[in-house]
Order: sequence, then C-alpha cells, then structure tokens
Amino acid sequence: MKMKRLPEHAAFYYFSGTGNSYRAACWMAEACRLNGVSSGVTPIQLASPSEELPINGNSLAVLITPTHGFTTPWLMLKFALRMPRRSGAQAIIVGTRGGIKIGWFYLPGLEGTSCYLLALILAMKRYNVRGVMGLDMPVNWTAVHPGFSEQSARAITARAHVRLDAFMKTILSGRRYLTGAVPFLFGLLLLPVSLGYLLMGRFWLAKLFFASHRCTGCGICAAGCPAQAIRMHGPGALRPYWTFACENCMRCMNTCPERAIEASYSFAAASYYITTIPVWITLLNWAGAQRPELASFINHWPQAVLQYAYAITSVALSYIVFRLLTSIPLLGRLFAITTPTYYYRRYHEPDTRLKDLR
Repeated sequence: MKMKRLPEHAAFYYFSGTGNSYRAACWMAEACRLNGVSSGVTPIQLASPSEELPINGNSLAVLITPTHGFTTPWLMLKFALRMPRRSGAQAIIVGTRGGIKIGWFYLPGLEGTSCYLLALILAMKRYNVRGVMGLDMPVNWTAVHPGFSEQSARAITARAHVRLDAFMKTILSGRRYLTGAVPFLFGLLLLPVSLGYLLMGRFWLAKLFFASHRCTGCGICAAGCPAQAIRMHGPGALRPYWTFACENCMRCMNTCPERAIEASYSFAAASYYITTIPVWITLLNWAGAQRPELASFINHWPQAVLQYAYAITSVALSYIVFRLLTSIPLLGRLFAITTPTYYYRRYHEPDTRLKDLR
C-alpha cells in the first residue's frame, strides 16, 4: 500500500549502553533528514513522547532497542507501555542484536521476541506499525567475552549501515518492511529464558559488578548510567554500588576511563549456589523439621513465591557482603585479577563516545 506523502516528523527513541542502538538511531534520523523529514533523536530516559510526538497521523515514532535475554529490556518495555495512544501514527521498531565476526564469516544475532513485543504494544495503542527489523551490531557483553577490535567492529557496523539504509528507503517510499519471523519463532521457544531473565536473571547479573583497585571514585559510571542504577557510597573513598535497577547494558564497564569495573566470576558461582536449589532445599528441610505444619503449607503454591523472595533477598544480602570484601585492598585485588574480565578488551561503538549518549 502506498503512502500519499512522507511523514512530517520522525521521533526516534533509543535505549543504548555502548552506542549500538544510538548509532542506528542516528543513521535512521539522517535518512529522514535527507528526505526532508524533520527528526529528533532522544534517549528514552529523557524522552516525553506525549509532548514530542504530534497527534496527527502523519508522524513517525521509532523505537530502537538492544536485545537482552532474547527479548526487550525492561526499561524499553516500560517506555513503550507509557507511550500515548496515537490513532494512525506510523511506527517502526529496530532491535539491535549481537552480531559476530569470525575471520571472513559474519554470524547473525537473535533478537527473539524483542521487536514484535514492542510492535504488539504499539499496535494496541493504535499505531500503524510499518517496519520491524533486527539489526546485527557488534556484540557488547564484555562481562562474558572480550570486546571486538575496532577493525572488526567497523566491519560489522558497515554492513549494518547498508542494511539500515535499505530499510529506511523502503519505509520512506511508503512500503512496509517486516522481517524477523524466524528469530521471533525462536524467541517464543526461548520464552522461558526471557521470562527468567526479566524476573531474576537481570537482578542477579547486576550484582556481579564491582570496582577493582583501579577505581578512583570519579563517579563517571554513576553519572552515565542510563538506568540511574549506580550509587557512589563510602565509607572513606566513594565506590560504585549497583542496584537492582541495573539493565546490564554494559555502559559502565565499557566506558570507565580506568578499566576498573569488573564482573566477578567467583562471586557469580557463590551467589548462584546460595540463591538456588541446594541452600533452598536445606532451608525447607530445616523448617519442616522445626514445624511439620509449616512444611505442609510450603509444599503447595506458596513455595514458588517464597523461593523467588528468598532468591531476590539472598542476592541483595550476599552482594552487600561481597562489596565489603572487595573494599579490603588485598581481597579486592584478588577478586579482580582472578576474574577474566580484568583482561578483556572493552567495547563501544567505534564512532560513539560517552558524551554522545548522555
């Protein structure tokens, strides 16, 4: 179906940790400007879509999001749910996913349900969803693996730029561009993983971060956090403390000027043991021995609720102990040098700096 004319205005809303989604938003906004469409690029934590997006049906709302746990990050999901109803307004969704380059080979990422979940939300708000696409950008999960070299990162982003230009050309010509059916089906199969990530995984991962002996207490990580999830606490020299609001976007780790932020593998193993079945079963057996009637009550539906509450509480309390241990110079250095992230290359989108994301 052909559109009679181009949108009058395009509002780009992005969530970005290391610059991948931000760069995609900039490319798309530039394509709009070259076609005479005014546009604005805004991070979702600073956006007011009810004010920035015109009410008329000839406006375009664009959501650009990374993929976390094969689905939409919680911060972007909340933003989409808060967006105003705009009957007939056009919308497109782009999900950046972790692309990989090995030698001459490029391996695609998997956005799962990320894009089409946002498309469903906007469709229910009466938006006319004209485009959906997953975009391969350099994978940035440096808590697990080293970042790409600049040369490899630029090779991946160059391919992404070409593909995104073709996407925008189609959208601005009045046609639809809906892709990602296969990743969406895989996302449905992986839905238990996505739900587990949203309900528990992101909280547990947030509590693996700590500042090593390299930390100077500058507070750049806290000031630059898009989720406002980092607090600087003492006693003595201020050091970052990660709250449950953390989205695991990797901005802090990859933009720290001292390379002081690490993700502890030893604490990950310890906290996983504490928060999962072995310790939980021990507590249940102990409670049953003390109060048989309590064991009968727990064995019904409250067990799942109690186990979830226990897991969240144990993660929070064990992280307090872990942070106290890392504040001791000798132990902090030991935790740092025994985690692989201490030696990993960091990553940010090659043309993006921290000041661009603020």
